[in-house]
Amino acid sequence: MIRYNRMKGRPTLWLPGTDHAGIATQLVVERMLAAEGVKRTDLGRDEFTKRVWEWKQKYGGTITNQIKRLGASCDWTRECFTLDEQLSRAVVEAFIRLHEKGLIYQGSYMVNWSPNLQTAVSDLEVEYSEEPGTLYYIKYRVAGGSKSDFLTIATTRPETLFGDTAVAVNPQVYRLELYLIKNGFFQKRENIYMTIFD
Repeated sequence: MIRYNRMKGRPTLWLPGTDHAGIATQLVVERMLAAEGVKRTDLGRDEFTKRVWEWKQKYGGTITNQIKRLGASCDWTRECFTLDEQLSRAVVEAFIRLHEKGLIYQGSYMVNWSPNLQTAVSDLEVEYSEEPGTLYYIKYRVAGGSKSDFLTIATTRPETLFGDTAVAVNPQVYRLELYLIKNGFFQKRENIYMTIFD
């Protein structure tokens, strides 16, 4: 498409660039170190970073060379790498400006943590697998009701039962009139559970 439009005389630019692929690169370098009988933690941050850059200098051009061999019509004189000094400064500047405008913030959220790498990894780098599981059904007795007055909860994590403090239910679901009449409370052993209608 780029070559076609350039040959048509249209001002066209394909600016080539490569990503640092941080976790993938780290894994490869760690495997190389393991072959030498060395661990990343033995080297320290600075020495490990140096080894990563050495690997990048040696193997980082592989993808670029493959794209060149395909005949991609790029402006190779302007090739960029995500960790180039100029690009790194631009990224830092962009994040600072966005933060100052309140458009981004630091907060708590779920991450994919790698115990082996001791870092968070992208969703793209997670290998998902289906595991067999069990769905457990727990009966919550209605406080002040008969033995047949209960609400059944389905869960895959029954061990959390002892920390339960409330049950959230849909107020439009059939059979909930009973629980509304009972003031929205359930009784399990000595604990009282409040019902949250949402």
